[in-house]
Amino acid sequence: MTYQILPYFLLLISILVGWKSTIRNSLIILAIAIISGLFLGRLEPFSLIGITILGLSIWIATKQNQNKYLIMLSYAIFISIALLHFLHLMPGFYNLPIYQAERLSETAIPFTMYLNFDKVLVGLFIYLFFLKTMQSNHFDSKNFKTTLIVLGGLLVFMIPLAILIQYIKWDVKLPEKGWIWFLNNLFFVCLAEEALFRGLIQKGLMNLLPKKQTYWKYASLMIASILFGLAHYRGGFSYIALATVAGIFYGYSYYKTDRIESPILVHFGLNLVHFVFFTYPALA
Repeated sequence: MTYQILPYFLLLISILVGWKSTIRNSLIILAIAIISGLFLGRLEPFSLIGITILGLSIWIATKQNQNKYLIMLSYAIFISIALLHFLHLMPGFYNLPIYQAERLSETAIPFTMYLNFDKVLVGLFIYLFFLKTMQSNHFDSKNFKTTLIVLGGLLVFMIPLAILIQYIKWDVKLPEKGWIWFLNNLFFVCLAEEALFRGLIQKGLMNLLPKKQTYWKYASLMIASILFGLAHYRGGFSYIALATVAGIFYGYSYYKTDRIESPILVHFGLNLVHFVFFTYPALA
C-alpha cells in the first residue's frame, strides 16, 4: 500500500499549497497528483472528464463581469457534478481502503475508511475558486478563540446527547493507523464537507440578500445544517439528527468568523474526541 498512497499525499500537498500559496501552484501539484493516480491505477482516464468539468464550471461561475445566466448555469453544472463526486457516484475513481470493516473496539460497529480523491476535489476547488478570494480577513487569534468556544459548547452539548441515545460510550483507544485517520479526517473529510456545506451552500445563500438581512443569515445556516444532516443518511435517523445539530455549531462558527478554517477545526475537534475517547464510529 505504501506507493499507492502517493496520489493522496500529493493531493494533501496541493491543499496545503493552496492554503499558503497561489491557486496556480496548488493546481500544478494537483495535476501531478492526478497523473500519479492515473499511473498507479487509483484513477481511470474517464475521471479526467469529471475533474475538468468540475474545475471549469466553478472557475467560470466565479469570474467577475460574467453573464448572470452563464454564472447560474455554471453553478448548476458544478453542483451536479460535485454531488456525483461527493457521493462517490462518478466513475473512474478507485479510492484507497485503509480500514475495511474493522472493529476498533469490541462494542463498536465495523468501521470502513477510504482515502478519497473524488470527494476531496470538490472541497479543494470550492476553496481555491470560491473561498480563497472571498475571505477578506485573516484567521487570527480572535477567530481561533471563537473556534475554541464553539467547539467547547459543541462537546458539552453533543457528547451527553450521543451517550443518552446510546450512540456512543466511553472507550479510550489509539487504533493502529490512527495517524492516517488524523490526516484524512482533517484535510480530506472535514475540509471537503465544510467547503461544500458551509463555504458554498451557507455562504452562497447568505450572499443572495444584503448583509442587513440578519434573519436570512441564520436561515442559510439552518438550511446548510439540515442538508449536512441529510447527507449522513446512511447512518440512520440518529446519525442524521446528530449531524444536523453538529452542523448548526459548525455553521455558527463560520457565521461568527467568516473563515472556513473555523468550522473545519470545530468539525475535526469533535471527530477527534469521538475517535480517541468514545466508541467509534458507533455502538453495535
